[in-house]
Amino acid sequence: MAINILPENIANQIAAGEVVNRPASVVKELMENAVDAGSSSITLIVKDAGRTLVEVIDNGCGMDETDAQKCFLPHATSKISTESDLRNLTTMGFRGEALASIAAISQVEMKTKTENSDLAEEILIDGGEIKSISKTTSQLGTDIKVKNIFFNVPARRNFLKSDSVECSHISDAFIRIALINPNISFTYIRDDHVIYKLEKATFRKRIVDIYGNTFNKNLLEIREKIDLVEIEGFISTISLTKKSKNEEFFFVNNRFMKNSYFANAVERAYSSLIPPKTYPCFFIHLKVNPKDIDVNIHPTKTEIKFIDDKIIYSILNAAVRKVLGQNTLSNSLSFEKSPINFPAPDKNFTPKNNSLNYTSAYNPFAKQNANPSFDFNSKVNNVKVQTEISFNNENVFENDTNNSTPINHNICFQFLNKYIITQQNNSILLINQFNASKKIIYEFLKGRTAMIMPSEKLLLPYTHKFSQIEIISLKDKTTLLKDIGFDFTINEDNTIDFTAVPKAMTMLNAMNLLNDAISEEINNDDRALILADKLAIKNGKILTHNEMVDLINQLLQCKEPEFLPLNERVFLRVNEDFLNKFFF
Repeated sequence: MAINILPENIANQIAAGEVVNRPASVVKELMENAVDAGSSSITLIVKDAGRTLVEVIDNGCGMDETDAQKCFLPHATSKISTESDLRNLTTMGFRGEALASIAAISQVEMKTKTENSDLAEEILIDGGEIKSISKTTSQLGTDIKVKNIFFNVPARRNFLKSDSVECSHISDAFIRIALINPNISFTYIRDDHVIYKLEKATFRKRIVDIYGNTFNKNLLEIREKIDLVEIEGFISTISLTKKSKNEEFFFVNNRFMKNSYFANAVERAYSSLIPPKTYPCFFIHLKVNPKDIDVNIHPTKTEIKFIDDKIIYSILNAAVRKVLGQNTLSNSLSFEKSPINFPAPDKNFTPKNNSLNYTSAYNPFAKQNANPSFDFNSKVNNVKVQTEISFNNENVFENDTNNSTPINHNICFQFLNKYIITQQNNSILLINQFNASKKIIYEFLKGRTAMIMPSEKLLLPYTHKFSQIEIISLKDKTTLLKDIGFDFTINEDNTIDFTAVPKAMTMLNAMNLLNDAISEEINNDDRALILADKLAIKNGKILTHNEMVDLINQLLQCKEPEFLPLNERVFLRVNEDFLNKFFF
């Protein structure tokens, strides 16, 4: 087979797969370019989860006519010119791949104007091909619109997730850049609604503006400096923990970084102070010599290689432990010396001469036959006790798996407030009510069955304030949350008035459940199983006859109702053949 040189447009589409895998990738690249342009104000506009439009407007330095045309060429960059520049990177972008890759799989409109130009340059690109170049009026800076992403690569467009998932990734990309650039004002508009409007602020204020006032009261400053690295930022108090790692942030020289090794250094410092399976929040900025890191090891530049990460690990762990120790001790211990006062002795006190009476002949181990007519050993030997029933018989479970067969509603009762016993055809069903309820709710959360769970009205509305990112997630999951028993109203100040919660749940448990629901995607198997566990009817709860019948009917509508996803058994089915063999 002959080897061919790919046409430039096809090569660019293939290369774009490394840089642009979803609309959030476009957001990241365009916003980083806006930061590198020296902007003091950046606006992000998104429509249809980025499928229809991703637009970034900045007031940076802009580009002249020559640079505006060059910027969409592969490997065109203003950031580096020599090999030594790669070892002294101080900008976000440097490869010159982003705009070329974005243009190859979308329709792009760009307006850009420098301070010395009277008119702006306007360029229209369709699938990597320049359609027109003209002059227009515009403000200082760059306004770039990316429309119809993957319009010419439909297979890749089909791999995009739901709007809520894609919007979540876009929010993540926006927050990562906005957090570490508090000297820049940011605005994020999604489908004509303002999601974030962040004014210039300090790093601490930027964290609070994004995540809410709860963080303001629970942030501890961390600051440490050695020749290799300077550490600064904020960590959470032990009273502010999360069930996910969504609020763990590392930045290196103003660049967001993923680093599970360094995250472990921070988490270990908290290990004996916070509950298991919970995680601290931290926003830590590492300043290092650009020569001591390599940011060019991953296409998205979120993974960074350090020359000596072990030393940084140790310093980071020690710095966090130091701050936590100072805070914990200052809040829980008092070092003020207070005198110890002993009562004055009573001069008229005379000790009593108490005597102890005992009988020297008493022997507590002497044999005493309290009931000489009863011989315990002889009685036990004459008793045959059956202590175990074996269920290894091959006919215990029916081969008939037709779960649509109706149950006998007349034979349905609760045993030990834990099991439900009923009859189906010639079989007895012994159902674990907790596992049955868990199975039903799990199937519902996975979208396999339809149901509406009972809720309980509150006497008075309960108001809670959420961060902006939590509000976004909550809005996306409103239908689901109301189906599982919540009823609420979202206010403009990011507070929510709750008027109902899932039945038989305390407000504290309901809020914990809500935080779990909005922190992760429910269609994930593990998350759905965790939520089902919390919502399920607990063993020990007394059920009415109608509640038992409803539970059984819903269970038998599930696919493979006998087992939960982790092979936990939901019910036993005992048939007549087994009973006949057991008793006869």
